Amino acid sequence: MTELSESQAPASQASALPAAVLYGLTASLIWGAWPVVSALGIRQSLAAADIAALRFLVAGLILLPLVIRNGAGNLGPGGLGWARALFLSLGAGAPYVLVTAGGLTYAPAGQGGIIGPSCMLVFATLGGWLLLGDRPPRQRLIGIALMLTGVLLIGGQTLGDYRAEQWQAEQWKGQLMFACGGLLWASYTVALRAWGADPLQATALVSVLSLLIYGPIYLLTAEPQLFAAPWTEIAEQAVFQGLVAAILALICYSRAVALLGAGRGAVFVTLVPAIAVLLAYPVLGEMPSATDLTGAALVTAGMVTALGLVPVVWKRT
Repeated sequence: MTELSESQAPASQASALPAAVLYGLTASLIWGAWPVVSALGIRQSLAAADIAALRFLVAGLILLPLVIRNGAGNLGPGGLGWARALFLSLGAGAPYVLVTAGGLTYAPAGQGGIIGPSCMLVFATLGGWLLLGDRPPRQRLIGIALMLTGVLLIGGQTLGDYRAEQWQAEQWKGQLMFACGGLLWASYTVALRAWGADPLQATALVSVLSLLIYGPIYLLTAEPQLFAAPWTEIAEQAVFQGLVAAILALICYSRAVALLGAGRGAVFVTLVPAIAVLLAYPVLGEMPSATDLTGAALVTAGMVTALGLVPVVWKRT
């Protein structure tokens, strides 16, 4: 899709630009803060299972009226159906949160903010190519190569250091879990596009189904820490996980894309790795290494290239 120059843009779009930028920056800040806030909860009193339970308890209850109102259309013969809804719940529901948050037990949150989104874009591109016939152009393949280089650079720094401390020696486990989380979210993204599902309706279905399926499993097998953790920590994580990360981020990003278009709206995704790395230092005390910063720079450059933002910048310049 060819982007319009600022002089060609409609007056209404120009007047909506500040609001669109605010929506996009808010979504990027939430996505970048997610691994940091989740890691903070895990290092205090909670586990990955508790993080997932809080996310879908809050989001599921809030979005339940939406599912009830549109349930027949979403799950009936003319809608997604139960099988597809369950598949979406696998990609963006409890399994995704458990794998990604579980990786924070082994690896720094800054690495999670880099590896997860970049692997998601890589796997989503490959899935769209193999399953939907969406052959990526050359610049997207170059972007993927840059992102993979950054991820491998971050992952290789601990594997090559045999004198690493325990935290560093087990980082590969967390990095692998972050990559698996990216694969799960990519499957959700590709399926969402293939089936033409509405993002808000899909989020509502994922949240409610995750609450109904994961909730009993969590109570019976996960040894919940919610009953022993301080109520302030529970409240903070519940609001952020269930309301801010699960619902508000999607609404803000959708509004940014609606006002700016998919091409311009995609630029905000490229801010997530840098935000995660920068927030992890003051909140968690994680000082990024030179390798982490180099990997983040490569991943960000790869995202910009893969999303088709480089030609737009050159054209305007």
